[in-house]
Amino acid sequence: MIKFRTDKTVSLIRYGAGTIASLPREIEAALIEQGAAENSLVVSRPVEVLSSSAAPIGSAWTGVDEVLASFVIPQGMFGVNSILQIEPLWTFASSANSKICRVRVGGILVYSATRTTSTREAPLIILANRNSLSSQIQPYDTTYATAGSGTPATYAIDFSMATTVEIMGQRANAGDALTLEYFRVLHFVGD
Repeated sequence: MIKFRTDKTVSLIRYGAGTIASLPREIEAALIEQGAAENSLVVSRPVEVLSSSAAPIGSAWTGVDEVLASFVIPQGMFGVNSILQIEPLWTFASSANSKICRVRVGGILVYSATRTTSTREAPLIILANRNSLSSQIQPYDTTYATAGSGTPATYAIDFSMATTVEIMGQRANAGDALTLEYFRVLHFVGD
């Protein structure tokens, strides 16, 4: 792949400056040597930001799963080998009271942690399609592990349809704060 630095006609086709093209190797090499083009790196599998925010969203209720952020993954966006990565950051008061951090995808709970005396929760949640739009594996559950035990979680979320992602929080006591400080959701494009 090359990117044209100047307007150039090649084999009766006009390429404007900035155009990225894939031509036979010998033609690309000649254009680079002439200074009319340069090598262009191409990302064959892009990463897309599906949703993100660093605006804090505080929990207003007690005793209920409160949706602090949500968005819809449109039908047809994911391929059978796409990967969904969710990176939330919740902060909360350190107390004996429970604070629950959860993530649902397509109505299915894919992450849940109950905390008391800690002050933040920042998991890395990954769901990888397993050559299917309705079969996923979650390589990391609570931590990264090189010699872990247990079986990775699997899911049957149907990404062939529009799918809602919900990042939630729940606090047991109105005197405690629970805030979704940040989240970023990425799509690693697969086949």
